[in-house]
Amino acid sequence: MVQQTIIIKKDTKINEIINAYPEAAKFFADMDMSCSQCFAVNFDTLENGALMHDMDANQLIDKLNEYISSHPAPTVTAYPK
Repeated sequence: MVQQTIIIKKDTKINEIINAYPEAAKFFADMDMSCSQCFAVNFDTLENGALMHDMDANQLIDKLNEYISSHPAPTVTAYPK
């Protein structure tokens, strides 16, 4: 599995963020957002999630980007067959 990089914007779907950055699930949990357990992540945007939790979307994006950049990308080791 290769980690994909995405640009996080207000209209980015939450599941796209968690798929690209699995460590984001902990970030959302720490922010009292149960995004990794909510059915709405499949269609909800980061902006909608912020609004549902009475947060400013731009501030949430800034905090999320800071959190992601402070965590090393997961590494994957490929073993030959």
